[in-house]
Amino acid sequence: MGFRNKLIILFTLISIVPLSVLGLLSYNHASYTVQEKVYQTMLESLSQITYSMNYFINDIEQLSMYIYSNEDVQQILSVDSADRSTSNRYQDEKRISAILESFVGFKKWDIEIYILGKNGDRFFTADVLPKQYRNINSNWGLFRKARLAGGNAVWDTQYTLKKLYDFGTALGNGRLLKNIDTGEFLGFLVIDIMETDLVDKYAKAHLVENGQIFLLDQFGNVISSLPKHQIGTKLQAEFLLTVLQGSKGYFQSENQQGEKQMIIYDTSEVSGFKLVSVVPVKEVIKESSSIRTLTIGILIVGIMTSFGFAYVVSNHITHPLRKLRLLMGQAEKGDLDISFPVKYKDEVGQLGQSFNRMIDRIQYLIKENYEKILQLREAELKAIQAQINPHFLYNTLDSINWMARIHNIDEISRTVISLGELFRYSIRKGNQFITISEDMTQIRHYLAIQKIRFRDKVTMEVEVDPNILSFYTLKLLIQPVVENAIVHGLERKVGHGTLRIRGQAAGDKIVFVIQDDGIGFSASQQEDHTIQTKMRAGGGTGIGLDNLKKRMELQFGEEASFNMTSEIGLGTTVTIKIPQIKHAGDEDVQGNDRR
Repeated sequence: MGFRNKLIILFTLISIVPLSVLGLLSYNHASYTVQEKVYQTMLESLSQITYSMNYFINDIEQLSMYIYSNEDVQQILSVDSADRSTSNRYQDEKRISAILESFVGFKKWDIEIYILGKNGDRFFTADVLPKQYRNINSNWGLFRKARLAGGNAVWDTQYTLKKLYDFGTALGNGRLLKNIDTGEFLGFLVIDIMETDLVDKYAKAHLVENGQIFLLDQFGNVISSLPKHQIGTKLQAEFLLTVLQGSKGYFQSENQQGEKQMIIYDTSEVSGFKLVSVVPVKEVIKESSSIRTLTIGILIVGIMTSFGFAYVVSNHITHPLRKLRLLMGQAEKGDLDISFPVKYKDEVGQLGQSFNRMIDRIQYLIKENYEKILQLREAELKAIQAQINPHFLYNTLDSINWMARIHNIDEISRTVISLGELFRYSIRKGNQFITISEDMTQIRHYLAIQKIRFRDKVTMEVEVDPNILSFYTLKLLIQPVVENAIVHGLERKVGHGTLRIRGQAAGDKIVFVIQDDGIGFSASQQEDHTIQTKMRAGGGTGIGLDNLKKRMELQFGEEASFNMTSEIGLGTTVTIKIPQIKHAGDEDVQGNDRR
């Protein structure tokens, strides 16, 4: 994926995430606010209905009080029906009926009034007198409550009545009738409120689809409901206990199917009845659909705008990078006559300046390398020419050897052979690494020549562990040290001298010790360059100790060490440590196959 596309995705995501979070929070807050407003509105509606029902209940209780205190009612119920003629009874019935009809017609209530006298009189507004009202049972339902109340109004559901037959009643108001003057029991007054009348009063609160509304008494028994519920039975719901314990409010609950529903309820201060509205939350959430649609629309517009902005910005940012990439492609193909136009001083501009400097540097190095190649070829030609002299000398020494052997001069022959091997060794091409065995052979040739030169003045000892002869060492590693020991240490010594060369393994290192008992030198002489200059100026291979140290550092790094100690009159000791090398590669191999 290109850098521009990554930036587009990054900028888009940076915009989408806050927009999505903000949209979600806004929608949730708006949805919550809308739901709260809906619930508060429903609660206020229930409160209005409760107030209306309180007014209705007060009117019913006042109506029952009017009937209770009516003189005609008191007089008629106080006379035994056996003491009245049929005509008088008919006249009494007409008087009571007129009183009841006046009350019912004035209020336009859907109620039925029953006056049940102890004397056997039955006056009612309904078409049929229910069986339970024909014979008074003071221990039955509403009658028992009225008797215990001693003349005060009581309320009861009509569950018992509806079990036998349903006349449409929902709630009954009862009152014990007594003679106002004597307190004698005269009978009962019952006012049955039709369910249609109650439903008309709270039906307007049933505003939400699939909602329910219940009118409950203080014990949780159903007085009326929408949809229809068995009147008089206790409501079976998990939220009932909370409703009975509270007086007003709303809370969330779940039905048996696990669906969330909001319970809104209010309690009548007059009767203790509770009006409960059950509203499915999913129906209320529908009210927030317009907010959800608006939020999604704003989110989509925001995302599209963010994408366009991200495209423009990322294209502007990556344009110089794409230009730089194109120039790099040209440089890879060998076209170095290019330059990056630097317009700004930002990071991209600095990168472009670095690119231009790199191109200039590459062009300079190419030119320099070309010149070095020419010089190298010239040096190779000179080296080939220079090799003519060593080869000529080697061939000449070979001729002298045969002449010495013809005349039986063995000492000259051995010297010439050793010198010839040294020439062959010095002009040989190949790896910079040779075996320790081969290197020791060349050292012995060199010592043989020196032995002839110094005779008995110098004793030369070589002690090399046979186990290390198969390992490899750097070419001309020991010979410069041996030359310096003889030339600068033993040659200037008065009297006999000894040179010892030892080689052995120590851990993962090969240790060479070259020790002489020559004239030596002081530490101060070693610190200045006097001794080292003399050493470099010595004969032999022409390889100084400084050069030797540099070769060791280049080939072995910190794995090798060179240590030289000396005292005036006691001699010099040189200790060389190199890693153990089992195999030798090309000349650029630096101990890759070490143990």
